[in-house]
Amino acid sequence: MVILSIAALAMGQTLGLAFSRSSDGIWQARSVALAQSYLEEIMSHRYDDATPVGGVPACSASTAACSAVGPESGEVRSTFDDVDDYHGLLDTPPTDSEGVAWPLFTGYSAAISVRYLTAGEVAGLGLDDVTDAKVVTVRITPPGRDSMDFAVLRANF
Repeated sequence: MVILSIAALAMGQTLGLAFSRSSDGIWQARSVALAQSYLEEIMSHRYDDATPVGGVPACSASTAACSAVGPESGEVRSTFDDVDDYHGLLDTPPTDSEGVAWPLFTGYSAAISVRYLTAGEVAGLGLDDVTDAKVVTVRITPPGRDSMDFAVLRANF
């Protein structure tokens, strides 16, 4: 009887752990899909305000200087026209570019940061200048879970 009780207790704990983790795949897949949606929207824009349509010549110290990171005065998400305009965007709940909330992502939040590379990162990648690339990070926080970061490197072209 004692052996059966111990075995039943161990089985109950194992099943409890399995049941508590059964939804992990769902929120992880939704987090990835949400991050991909934001990254596709962001990456569809030009590199910088000083970058002409077509990307040539790229902004640099010798051509048009690259702008500061962040949206220009008066810009809202529907009028963002370059990658770094998204810096500081916080969507709770997540929305599309027109401000319409996505019903599958109730309780989720998305935070976006954009930054230029550091001097060490530039040297490690074989680039010439810190304005040659920007790091775009999308942090997705599912309800009641730890956040997940998704980052891409956007080259200056």
